[in-house]
Amino acid sequence: MSEIVENVQSIYTIILALAVAEAFNQAIKENKPKEEKPATTLAGWFDCLHHSRVMSLLVFLMMIVPFFQGNQKYLYLQYIEPLHSASPPKSISAMWLNFDCFVFSIEAGLFFLMARSLSAQRWQQFYAAIIVLLSLDLVWAAIEKWHGSAVPSEWLFFDGLVMLVLVAIIAADWFLVRYDREKQLNRYCYWAASIITIICLVFGYLYEIDYVIE
Repeated sequence: MSEIVENVQSIYTIILALAVAEAFNQAIKENKPKEEKPATTLAGWFDCLHHSRVMSLLVFLMMIVPFFQGNQKYLYLQYIEPLHSASPPKSISAMWLNFDCFVFSIEAGLFFLMARSLSAQRWQQFYAAIIVLLSLDLVWAAIEKWHGSAVPSEWLFFDGLVMLVLVAIIAADWFLVRYDREKQLNRYCYWAASIITIICLVFGYLYEIDYVIE
């Protein structure tokens, strides 16, 4: 039974690893030796980066860490730890384990979508993917709480709060701010979404650090 759960963890880990690799691939410029120049200035040291994608890459990495650690810890507490108790269960629920595997795989796929949307010009798509991710995680957490699983109640609050804030920012960009969307970038909404998400991620991670690390 431990092997089955570990296989589910491996599937999630592999897809997330591919998403991280794709994110770095999108953020770092393609190697063109003939066009390379000596890095004689501080700015030249970072010439290999697509600067318009650095902020989204930072948000991406800060979000993927708590999701990975939290879901791995959940699978351990929910399925593996009981097997080592004084009276271990004789079986685990295949239906709930498959449900968790299905949801986690979709979440990992959404991270891959985010990795393909790092450009500042595509920030609405990037944060829309985060909204879908948090919405899915919120529904999953609510179902698991109803089922009596080891899901912290704070996950529901965190998912809902960040999701509502991002929805409000994207709605303001679409309906309140007038500009040429084909040629211009709404930097105010873009930076607002980025900074607020980073603050929420830092606060949420520090608040939940005892759960994900211990």
